[in-house]
Amino acid sequence: MRIWTRMAAAVLVAAMGAPWTARAGEHADPWPMAMQAYTFRNSTLFEAIDMTAEMGLKYIEAYPGQQLRPDSDTPFDHHIGPEDRQALKARLYDAGVRLVSYGVVGLGPGQVPFTEDEDYARTVFDFAADMGVDMMSAYPEPESLDLLEALVEEYGIPVAIHNSGPVSHYSHTEDTLAFLDGRHPGVGACVDTGIRIQVDEAPHESIRALGDRVLSVHLKDWEFGGDETVVGEGDMDLAETALALRDVGFDGPIMVELELDPEDPMPGAAQGLANWRAAVAEALE
Repeated sequence: MRIWTRMAAAVLVAAMGAPWTARAGEHADPWPMAMQAYTFRNSTLFEAIDMTAEMGLKYIEAYPGQQLRPDSDTPFDHHIGPEDRQALKARLYDAGVRLVSYGVVGLGPGQVPFTEDEDYARTVFDFAADMGVDMMSAYPEPESLDLLEALVEEYGIPVAIHNSGPVSHYSHTEDTLAFLDGRHPGVGACVDTGIRIQVDEAPHESIRALGDRVLSVHLKDWEFGGDETVVGEGDMDLAETALALRDVGFDGPIMVELELDPEDPMPGAAQGLANWRAAVAEALE
């Protein structure tokens, strides 16, 4: 398979009618900032959308398995029916929030990973296309990468491989690079900065090593050898991370994610977002 340039990858994204760089101008941020709905996992997706809007953000990444809405026990994933899809689209529209990404697909209790089962994989891509997402984050099994690559080409929906971990196929940067070598540019990396620290890697060094393969970021902070913190209170060098993203030509999105305080995540998530914005403004001035 021929290797595309980054410009060709940009054409792939633009073909969806969703250029991230244009959207970034809606904010003071240099990159589109989103919430990863897992931050609000003790609430429904509908409530997570509302809380994302309360934080002043216009984008969200929804993950499979969260309860969809308060009046139903239906879990959200790529199997929800037409009525629930329309209700979700309406809730997003009313809140002024866009479903920018779906994932991590293939992670979580009861979730089926991408496999050589093409029918299953197409179910995921058909759902993503119907919901109008810009991209997906995923944890594919290595033997399914040929199929994943073909579907990215066919559907025009990029997929960012999440590093997961700390013990996974993609935990370390060198592992991710090895699996991505020679692949379609629409198959890239979702860098979870907290997990990079968990495996003793500096997020900014990982981003520089991955280069234009970085398609999305899960913005989390951690202490080396320790625990998760609010973004900006751990060992991630926020300024260096911002500079690395700029230098590799990253154009988003960045998903703020906090696993702390699931009963009341808003204060920590908001503080982390504020810390990130302050560091970015200073680093990129």
